[in-house]
Order: sequence, then C-alpha cells, then structure tokens
Amino acid sequence: MTDLQWTIVAAAAIVLAGVVAANLREWSQARKTLQRLVPLQDEPIFNAPTERVLDPVQPSEISDAIAELQWQKPMPVARIQQELKGWRHVGSKPLSFGWISQEGAAASPLPDALDVMTLQVGVLLTTRGGPLHAMEYAEWQEGLGRIARQLGAHLSIPVMSDVLARARSLDQRCTEVDAQLVLSVSADQVLSVSAITSAAHSAGLESRGETRFAKGPLHHQRFSVFPGDSGNSLMLLLDVPRTADPLEAFQEMVSTAQTLASLLDARVTDEAGRVLQQRDFDQIAAQVSAREQQLLALSITPGSIVAQRLFL
Repeated sequence: MTDLQWTIVAAAAIVLAGVVAANLREWSQARKTLQRLVPLQDEPIFNAPTERVLDPVQPSEISDAIAELQWQKPMPVARIQQELKGWRHVGSKPLSFGWISQEGAAASPLPDALDVMTLQVGVLLTTRGGPLHAMEYAEWQEGLGRIARQLGAHLSIPVMSDVLARARSLDQRCTEVDAQLVLSVSADQVLSVSAITSAAHSAGLESRGETRFAKGPLHHQRFSVFPGDSGNSLMLLLDVPRTADPLEAFQEMVSTAQTLASLLDARVTDEAGRVLQQRDFDQIAAQVSAREQQLLALSITPGSIVAQRLFL
C-alpha cells in the first residue's frame, strides 16, 4: 500500500473508534435509568431470566434496520440458506429475515417458494442490553457484503450514522416505557418444596422446573413465579412489555398471589415486606394501564413479537 492509502486507513480507524466510544458511553448512561412500576414506595426490580423468541420473524420497520439483497434472476433458496448458515446475530443483536419470491410480493419470515428475488436482512436496533453500536453495524455490513459477493446480489444497506441514531433514539424511548413488576407471597415459616408445588398446582400454575412456575404457555406466559432468596416467600413477576394485555395479566397475578397466600398461610407484600392493600393494587393497575398506552403510542403492542424482541 502507498503512504496515502495507509494514511486513509489510519484516519478511518480513528473515526470508527470515536464512534464506538461515543455509542458505548451513551449505552451505559441510558441503561442506568430502567424504570419500574411500584406500589406506594420504591421497589427494586427482580431481574429474572426472560424467554427468547424462537420462531422465525421478519424485519420490522419499528424495531430493525433493514438491508436488502436483490437478484436480477431468481436465486435458489437452498443456496442462500447455505450462505446464511450459522449467521443469526451480530454482537448481541439478533438478525431477522424476510423472503420475497417475486417483485411486488410481501416479505415472509419463511421462504414460500424454491427461488426468491429479494432477501431482507434486519438487525435489531436495541434490546435491554443497549442500542446497536458501531462494531455490531460493521459486523452486519461485513456479513451482508460477503453474501452479496458470493451470490452476485445487489446490496442496499442504510447508512451507519442514520442507523446508530435510530438505535439510540429507540433505546431511549424503550427505556422510558420499560417496566417489570414484582409481588411477594411472604410466610412466617420456611416454605417446603412440596408445599410450594402443591399450592402452585392448586393455583393453576404450570411447572417450569426447579420450583419455578408460570401462568400461561411457555412462549406466551402471563407472569412467572419462583422462590424468594429468604426461603419463606414466593415471587411473582410480570414483564409488562413482553406480556399481552398486561393490565389483565396483572389482575390475574394479584388473584393468583392471593390464592397462594391463602394456601400457604402467607401475606401478599412488596419485596420490602409491606403488606399490600386493595388501594395499592388499584394504584399499580393504573400504572400498568398507563405504561401499556405509552407502548402503544410507540406502535409497540405489549406481548407482540416486536415487543418480545425489543425487550429481551
């Protein structure tokens, strides 16, 4: 390489490093403000594991940056899938794919023909871990370029600065409306595994293994239930953005907590041990309803695929 070429490469590396540092700094600051729903006093969020969306999904303008690979002649799906094998994430951000079999047709999360004319490749703009950053964008761009070269496709990809700005903006808006709600069923004595299991089954909960339970099927659960650290409590957690009709789910959670409390000779409390009254439940319900409306205002339907991906 000539001296001029080396100078250009060095300058580009400095610019990229600056963009990465700025994004990581903003990511760290934004995630310090995760909001919560509480009764009358402040209550910490219990960070329980969340369930990943496993079904194929196609890119959404709401949640993804979308690139397109286009062919002048139909390209066999099997050939494309061979190039995509194992490529499902860039950094911590999942990818999504939209298959278009003919010009003017709608994209589908799974191929509906043996050949396609266009493949959309989306990268999620943000998760609870923070927004897409420059290194992840660069990995996405590199993967797209490789596939375009291997398969002779025309690549259309949005500009990095625009994508990163969208990612930061969406991350901030999601942080502002995010909420996880915890209730506790607290007893005066240590709760045995057999007592917990019997009460959970009587309350209509499904087992998730290791004395963990949930209301609703695996990928569409309403809330989760698990033992507290003290040994004399059960925690009930509602993940508001990831739950369909969260207000109804909250009311179900309160009813279940009261049933468990009756069966275990316990009380429904917050995590600080304060017994909750009906006025507390009414106040929290109003907060849940307000948070649901805020999500809808962002075109994010609680419990939808978009919501489950953004709030991983």
